[in-house]
Amino acid sequence: MYSLRFSLKTQKLPIVLALTALVWIVFGQTAHFSWVRYDDHDYVYRSGRVTSGLSFSNVAWAFTHFHAANWHPMTTLSHMLDCQLFGVNPAWHHFSSVVIHALATIALFFALDSLTGKNWRSAFVAGVFAIHPLRAESVAWIAERKDVLSGLFFALTLLAWSYYVRRKSVTRYLLALLAAALGTLSKPMLVTIPFVLLLIDYWPLNRFREEKIVWLLLEKIPFALVATVSAVATVLAQHGQIDTFGFSLPLRFENAIVSYAIYLRQLIWPVDLAVLYPHPEKFFPFLTIAGSAALLIALSTIAIIYRKRFPFLLFGWFWFIGMLVPVIGIVQVGRQAHADRYTYLPLIGITIALVWLIAELTVRWRFRKQIGALVSAVVIIALSACAYHQTTFWRNADSLWPHTLAVTTNNDGAHLAFATSLFAEGKTEEAIAHARTAAEIRPANAGVYGEVPVGLEGKALDEAILFWSARVENEPNNIGARNTFGVLLVQKHQTRAAVEQWESVLALNPNDGNAQSNLAWVFATAPDASLRNGTRAVELAERALKLAGGINPILYRTLAAAYAESGRFDDAIATAERGREFAEREGNRELADEFVAVLNRYRQQQPMRDASLELHEDL
Repeated sequence: MYSLRFSLKTQKLPIVLALTALVWIVFGQTAHFSWVRYDDHDYVYRSGRVTSGLSFSNVAWAFTHFHAANWHPMTTLSHMLDCQLFGVNPAWHHFSSVVIHALATIALFFALDSLTGKNWRSAFVAGVFAIHPLRAESVAWIAERKDVLSGLFFALTLLAWSYYVRRKSVTRYLLALLAAALGTLSKPMLVTIPFVLLLIDYWPLNRFREEKIVWLLLEKIPFALVATVSAVATVLAQHGQIDTFGFSLPLRFENAIVSYAIYLRQLIWPVDLAVLYPHPEKFFPFLTIAGSAALLIALSTIAIIYRKRFPFLLFGWFWFIGMLVPVIGIVQVGRQAHADRYTYLPLIGITIALVWLIAELTVRWRFRKQIGALVSAVVIIALSACAYHQTTFWRNADSLWPHTLAVTTNNDGAHLAFATSLFAEGKTEEAIAHARTAAEIRPANAGVYGEVPVGLEGKALDEAILFWSARVENEPNNIGARNTFGVLLVQKHQTRAAVEQWESVLALNPNDGNAQSNLAWVFATAPDASLRNGTRAVELAERALKLAGGINPILYRTLAAAYAESGRFDDAIATAERGREFAEREGNRELADEFVAVLNRYRQQQPMRDASLELHEDL
């Protein structure tokens, strides 16, 4: 008995070392990567709470406030810890994500081994999880820290559940519940944990045969309560983004069916992967939807028919189907059709089903172990090579977005994101070109360019104004529409009308940072004296900067202009200097140079004037 236990323990050590090495071989390169400027600023470097690190007030804030349109306090705390230890150096933030993913991989191996008793099968599943090309987005994107962190706690939940079922005790049950709660507080997608635990009870634990189903259901109630709290908080956090784009329910169902099929294809053939897949926004061709539906029905039928002979098929298939439900798009959040990051945990189920099926079907083969080892090595090496290549695209925005545009079509969202990044790098002309391309793909994008100061003119501007004026008229409480309409009115030199739109926004929501900053800029820099109001500009700019966490360089520019208009030139100089520091830290050379120019004006006691705000109300 001693020698057997010793053999098993020593056998697991090389597996753990191999899994760790795989993760670092593929993803270790990210330690040299930068921010991709896509959501990274919301999650980390422009969040004042996050960049200020861990403190009692920040920890309390993480649990009592929404962050980046989510409620995931554990993820927020992990970002705070990184900033506490490493500042805003992206290399170390990448390093942390790789460490967490490696730990999640190891925990998954131990969990599957504990649940099934199959050492090498569990190792292969963990290996595929570790280095599949679909993992690149979750590991190499700092803003997706929630994926790897939730993955770690999810695997620990499975491990703790295995220990609890083996020898039940309140302590072991509470450990499993704690791990599940921490996972759900890392990413709300883990609201499916109660369902996954029921599947595990079915197989491999076989509790459905030995215990009453009622008891198994009652046992999951505390997990379901945790999931409910997270689900409610998530709905509240994402309220403004849920089904914002008005996709019909039938279209969302069609996209969900096709997305399931796409995820299966990507598992087997992971090519043309992108950070953003644009939603089709129209019904699919009949053959596409019929083929996808037929595939799902066929695989579901097979899993049910063969549930007694191959129970792992039902287990793995419904793990995949069930875990994707929160993000499959029935409740549409955002404009993506599907996303690689959503597969981080769901595809584990399919991988288990395939590995166990192949192992059972080849049980009588001669040289089975040798063939299995060779095939497994080839698969792992091939996936590692593909994952390494896919990860290289995440080096920075200049590599990520051209690749995304190359493998997708009509991707206005990618053009807009690339435009914002290019502008931050000081490549204004390229930024404007991509922003205008986005507007050509989707006229509704006209005027919505984030930080890219694109000026429309002529017919394009008139069409954009017509679109957004109708939107405001039909949806008078739509804050986003009013903000956008105001931007377009300024481009038409109807600045007074723009001010009216932004004032209406503040009447609807006094804490809307966009309206605050836009009004502050007009009140501080308008050439027409009748529009200027230095005192109000300072008030609005200070509030906007505070809401943004005090680290947005563009808002420092606005506040400095407001101080200058109020005659507070010392404050204007100090504020502009601070803004220049943040602009340089973000690599925005053009904005940093602009600060140098305005600093000269402020030192000469001259306020800022923006010629683009000149009035032409008769146009």
